[in-house]
Amino acid sequence: MPTTLSQLATPYTNTSTNIITLSQIPFVQGENSATAFSSEGSVFQMSTNPALDVVGFPGQGTRLFIGNGLPTTPMGNYPVQPNDPAYSYYAALPGGVNPAGTTPATGQPPTGYVNAAAIGISPYPLEGRIPLNPVVSGAYPINSLIVGITLTGAAWHVEKANDASGNYYNPLNALPNDKCYGHPYNQQYHYHSYSWKCFDQGTSGKQSPVYGFALDGFPITGPRGPDGKEWTNADLDICHGRESELDIPDGRGGFTKKLTYHYVLNREYPHSVGCFRGKVNYNQALGPDNPPNTPPGDFGTNPFMKEGFLYQNVASPTSPIRR
Repeated sequence: MPTTLSQLATPYTNTSTNIITLSQIPFVQGENSATAFSSEGSVFQMSTNPALDVVGFPGQGTRLFIGNGLPTTPMGNYPVQPNDPAYSYYAALPGGVNPAGTTPATGQPPTGYVNAAAIGISPYPLEGRIPLNPVVSGAYPINSLIVGITLTGAAWHVEKANDASGNYYNPLNALPNDKCYGHPYNQQYHYHSYSWKCFDQGTSGKQSPVYGFALDGFPITGPRGPDGKEWTNADLDICHGRESELDIPDGRGGFTKKLTYHYVLNREYPHSVGCFRGKVNYNQALGPDNPPNTPPGDFGTNPFMKEGFLYQNVASPTSPIRR
């Protein structure tokens, strides 16, 4: 990745201040439920198992996500239609090719998608195993597109978007998302930034609720702190997080109060997870395994959540790169 981001002079971006004006964004139209993309609708379940550990994280237990990748929040009209105000932005960016092994009829070799506007939404096998009781051990680079799983049943992606020339941008600067700040890549619907129109805002004047979990196991919350005031980046660390006492969903309909590190979704870039404060077993966090039951230390892949990349079944990296 380049050390700095490029910036597009979009009508909704002030290139001098880096401020994006929400009212000027031509959001992708449509508010479709998951049943528009699958007869099953949104399928998702989170469970916990304190006695079963993720490989590389002894004694930390497991938080398990199982679903079809379609969220309970509404999704825009994808593929983006030519009469949509956001169409020109998507048509200007490359569409890519779905990884080998995935089934959507479009986006396959040799041609792939003609552009990003042609990418639709499909269900896929979402499965992730992350530490139930993670430990802060450093500041680590993000080595996957997915950075976390939401309790609505979809994924968050890293806050970087590329063009055909290899330049990288803040995704909100480069592309108008739908009203929930989501869109598809390789048919996989995912969120960017803070879906303030679609996520439960919790109680005014109190801390924002937990919206999901990062791949290292730490919670991801909204922007308000315990006093009900919104945190800015000045209140957060290098990875866009800090420590608080949170009510953490236990996967059984209840909550566990715990003092823990967590990432914060707010209105300042990188908006969500900037780096990981704990190590990640990408092979387990971005399952399901292919081949199944990859032995510790071996490599496994999956064409859906892992985007076709090989990940070793270990806690990685072996040491932090930053302090």
